[in-house]
Amino acid sequence: MTVPACRPHAPPPAAVEPAYAADHARWHAARIEALRAPQGWLALAGLYWLRDGEYRLGADPGADIVFPAGAPRDVGVLALAGGRVHLRLAPGVDARVRGEAVTDVVLRSDVDPAQPPDRVELGDRFTFLVIARGERLGLRLYDTQSSERREFTGIATFALDPAWVIRARFEPLATPRTIEHPTVLGTVQPAQVPGTAVFTVDGQEHRLTPILEHGPAGDSLLFVFGDRTSGRETYHGGRFLLADLPRDGAVQLDFNRAHNPPCAFTAYATCPIPLAENRLPFAIPAGEKTP
Repeated sequence: MTVPACRPHAPPPAAVEPAYAADHARWHAARIEALRAPQGWLALAGLYWLRDGEYRLGADPGADIVFPAGAPRDVGVLALAGGRVHLRLAPGVDARVRGEAVTDVVLRSDVDPAQPPDRVELGDRFTFLVIARGERLGLRLYDTQSSERREFTGIATFALDPAWVIRARFEPLATPRTIEHPTVLGTVQPAQVPGTAVFTVDGQEHRLTPILEHGPAGDSLLFVFGDRTSGRETYHGGRFLLADLPRDGAVQLDFNRAHNPPCAFTAYATCPIPLAENRLPFAIPAGEKTP
């Protein structure tokens, strides 16, 4: 369902087509389910940046990287040398990677989207993996019993409004360019820009720059944007909007699916923040509000 333009201050429509409402409800349910997953964003319990050297892991307060209570007191030793991460488990620790028991293993990070990282599972509660962010490597820890996961009650949203489903013209670049995208950490990470989406709101033309997102279901466009609701009704760090790749020179921007970045739920995420050109000068009262 698309419309060529919309009015940011218009009242919500009297009725929403049942098929569109049902499709959106399915999307929202899947979104909540992903957040609540055992290794979803709500289960994050730690992020520890690594330098070359050895780190003793475990719930022992004297460990170099202290895991939450409930983890083994001595998990083992993690060693980083020349970009290679080696894990030696302590005797008796039940650790598995892809279902196979491990005692001594070199861990693959998430640097390559085509190669899933090695996730180390400690029993049925804790999981950790190595993440790569630019030149940095870090240890990311999940806890299925995190307070954020246990206490999560959902996300408030604006009323569903089909007027915020906008068909945008897509202006592709002859050759996609790689940019240094700013992150919430104050760092930058490489991102590929394939072009620009051009759309009209209340008679005015606006532009958004997407980055190419590589996901399990294939490539898509990720728009990281801010608007006049940012820091008020919506998360101050902006919101995310995913769209299918362009078709027939156009992309559909369904702002009802504008959603909070992981950083709105946890301090242990490394989200991109909006580019300067993606800070829109009007309010978009659609999609998710601040958690």
